[in-house]
Order: sequence, then C-alpha cells, then structure tokens
Amino acid sequence: TNRRTLILWSAGGMFLSSIMLVVCLLGYFSKMASLFFVISFVSFFEIGLGPIPWLIVAEMFEAKYVATAMSASCQLNWVCNFIVGLVFPYLQSSLGAFSFVPFAVVLLFTIIFVIVWLPETKGVTPEELRDDIVRSLSHLLLCDDGSNENHSSSVGNPIDIEWRRAMDDLKQQEEEDMKRGTYNYGFEPITTSIVGAPESDWQTTITGGTGT
Repeated sequence: TNRRTLILWSAGGMFLSSIMLVVCLLGYFSKMASLFFVISFVSFFEIGLGPIPWLIVAEMFEAKYVATAMSASCQLNWVCNFIVGLVFPYLQSSLGAFSFVPFAVVLLFTIIFVIVWLPETKGVTPEELRDDIVRSLSHLLLCDDGSNENHSSSVGNPIDIEWRRAMDDLKQQEEEDMKRGTYNYGFEPITTSIVGAPESDWQTTITGGTGT
C-alpha cells in the first residue's frame, strides 16, 4: 500500500473518531461507545500516522542526510508530544466536551496537506523525488517572459535554469556585438598614440613610468 494512502486512511479515521468522541462526550451515545471510538482512534493512528512518517523521512533524503533528518524529526515529534501532554488538561477544563475539536482540526489540515503537497515515496529514489519536487516548484518560482519558450519546459534546479538563461542572453548579446563590429575580444585597444613620439615618451607609456 502506498504511503499517502495509509496516511489518508489513518488521518481520516482519526478525524471521524475525534468527531464521534465529541458527540459521545455531549451525551448522545453511551460510555461504551466513547470507549470504542478511543480504541478506533488509537488503531487508525497505528496504521498510518504512527509508523509511516518515519518511513517517509528515511525515503525522502539521501543516505548521508538520513541521520540528521531522522534526528530533527524525532526531536520535533517529542516536543509536540510534550506540548500536547502539557496543554490537554487546560483544553479539557476550558472546552469540556469539545476538547477533541482542536485535534480534529489538525487532522483535517493533515488530510489537506497529504492530498495537495505530500509526495509519494514508495518505490521512488531520493533523486527522483527531488527532481519531481523541483519540477513542481519551478512552475511556481519561474515565470516565462515569452522571449525564449524552451525555458518553460526546462527541468532541473531553478538556479541552473536561471544560469542557462543568463548565459543564453549573454551569448546573444555577444553575437549582436560581433555583427556590429563592436565586440571586445578580451583586450582593451591601445588608445594612446605612441607612433612618432620621442623615445622617452613611449618608454614611459609602456613601463608605466618606471624607468631603468
């Protein structure tokens, strides 16, 4: 099963379980029903949002970056767990039966994030995943001005695309200068006429004023 599919099933099940828990806490269902939805909440967590993020982190990065990425994600995970454990008593005292509504909102945003932005990592190398992300971002970051249509179909790093565009513009400018006869071939022309000048004058011009 694909990673995104498992996360969607997990987040969707947890979202519905949170909503039903609120309904049960409001007194519309029995306590046994609320216990069932607590178990379903944990069960849906274990099929997706529990293990899959660790797989995605390991699959999204090259081997030399996996340790750093896993360390950062682990720290963020435990910080969030600490915040939830610290804040939940205040949520329960202030929101009462609606204390699970903030979790339902977070799960809703998770579903939207997975559908819109999260790439599928199963069977994809980090290099292929990186190219897909760059390809999708290049359409947002780069705007084709119509002067050269082949730039809009370029695939690669946006910096490389801008570099190639600058080199093409420079080459075009050099070709126009060659046609006009104004191209500088790498040296500055001698503008000071030394023909017919006294020997001391042109020696001074050549040596920069340092005589022997």
